[in-house]
Amino acid sequence: MDEARAYAGEVLGHADYSPNYVGLLEHGDAQDIGDTMAVGDESSVPARLRRYRDAGVTDLAVRVVPLGQDVRARGAARRGTQEFVASLFSEFA
Repeated sequence: MDEARAYAGEVLGHADYSPNYVGLLEHGDAQDIGDTMAVGDESSVPARLRRYRDAGVTDLAVRVVPLGQDVRARGAARRGTQEFVASLFSEFA
């Protein structure tokens, strides 16, 4: 998970300028972009998304930041994650 947080920090570094992200930092308990992530296995990701729902979030945008050693591996990880997140739609709709 530390690798995912560090990589997301690099990829999503521009989030520091997003009003939504700034709001999370001002009103939530997040200290950095890593604290806002749903990262982990197929049980921890839905659990994290439920925390957002239970906190009152009604509109959530998901940004997939795939890990992998090369472009092909990252593409496969992105597709797999997108399919997994899409399968959760009925629970969070």
